[in-house]
Amino acid sequence: MDYTKLKRVYVAGKLNDDAVGYLYNVHKMMTAAEKVRLAGFAPFVPAIDMLMGLKFGYTEYTDYFDGSQAWLLASDAVFLTPGWETSAGTKREIELAKKHDIPVFESLKRMKKYLKKEEAYV
Repeated sequence: MDYTKLKRVYVAGKLNDDAVGYLYNVHKMMTAAEKVRLAGFAPFVPAIDMLMGLKFGYTEYTDYFDGSQAWLLASDAVFLTPGWETSAGTKREIELAKKHDIPVFESLKRMKKYLKKEEAYV
């Protein structure tokens, strides 16, 4: 496989909530990321920072949020998971993506069509 040709997709969505809500949001994000992977793309799941927080005891929101933004900027697209609409962090990520001309999608079908079309021009 030529990994240099894989399109990178940042999977965005609501995370912070009460403890059970947070874990359920991680579940939704990882489920969406698996669909993105099965569609032939390389997903980045910012929820993996949860493991870093468990290991290193992160106590600040920025400990979780800031590191993933470089990955967003390196992505070819942003894919939104269900429920993102109530997330202030996801809204910031959408603004950042748009500022850098990174397309944002809620539909896997539309994202796939767009990214496959982009591949044809390379």
